Amino acid sequence: MMPKNKTTIIVGGLAAVVLAAIGIGLSIYVVQDSRAELGGQAKGDPLQVAGAKIAMENRFPEAQLTFGDAKVHWDGDIPSVCGKVDIVQPQDMFDGPERYVFSNGELTVEEADGADAVDQKWSDVCAG
Repeated sequence: MMPKNKTTIIVGGLAAVVLAAIGIGLSIYVVQDSRAELGGQAKGDPLQVAGAKIAMENRFPEAQLTFGDAKVHWDGDIPSVCGKVDIVQPQDMFDGPERYVFSNGELTVEEADGADAVDQKWSDVCAG
């Protein structure tokens, strides 16, 4: 029979190993879950993209709009939709897809607001 001290040390050691394994497993789970959540936000959020499309339709009600790529970028809890759209209307002087940014309820479009305005917004919220 083992002395009481050796048994206590072995049981304590086994308990420490089991607790460490549980801690590592939980840490891995949390990291994987966080990465999946961030990945979903970076690629796009259908609700946010739909909001940007509605804003575009409201701003250009007579135009034919063809939407291209759109990605959602998050700054904390604030989403920004960055994408491309082809706006076809009778006095259209801009040919082909153009960039837009929809952030904080504000829509910035190359054709209507100028490339400089979109460049500034794009570098502020879309880069990265």
